[in-house]
Amino acid sequence: MAGGGIPALTMCDTFKMKDSGVIKLLVLLLALTSSTAALWGFSSPINSRQQPLQALTDQQSIMDKLIPDILKPQTAAPKEDLSGQADGPIISDVLPKTKGINIFAQLTRDFEPIASRLNDPSKNITVLAPRNSVIQALPRKPWEDPADYSKFGEVEAYEGQEGQDRAKGNLQKFAEAHLIPASPWRAGEEVETLGGGETEIQPGNVEVDSIAEKVSNGEVWVLNGVINYR
Repeated sequence: MAGGGIPALTMCDTFKMKDSGVIKLLVLLLALTSSTAALWGFSSPINSRQQPLQALTDQQSIMDKLIPDILKPQTAAPKEDLSGQADGPIISDVLPKTKGINIFAQLTRDFEPIASRLNDPSKNITVLAPRNSVIQALPRKPWEDPADYSKFGEVEAYEGQEGQDRAKGNLQKFAEAHLIPASPWRAGEEVETLGGGETEIQPGNVEVDSIAEKVSNGEVWVLNGVINYR
């Protein structure tokens, strides 16, 4: 024993402790190796479990095709907007935004020939848009024609598919009667409406509340009445 009362370790005891530590370290390494091998075996083979980069690329391109263009970030303005930026707004841009005439504005969008005409920057036009209150106060609706009632009767005139087609045709005539294929439209100048036929009007015969918009391909006039479209 040493002078402090603690028993002295012999050389043999020291070697035993070292041997014990080495054995424990070897056991720990073997356990770690077995765990790693097990994990590796679970996740392999790579070729059958992991998706190739090319496959991911293909899936992304398919998703791009499925996402509507409107949901994608726009890198350039659509073609129709490019012309508007170069020449300024046109009738189809300002008509829906003009206050108090949205009923008539909606009618112009419901018929493709009219919508295309208003969206054509190369053809000038004067839009005679009745106020909402004027259309709502009409004694008969814009789709009603007394001639239809006389021919088909009040019940059958606008019933079924044929009746709906007649009503739609009357609405288109109503809208076209308020479109003048000229701008500027000068006082005293008689012009046929877009609907054609024998109808001719001139500025002095139209009750204009205001000229709400002037754009590159025409003007929007707000009316306190309607054009005689029959």
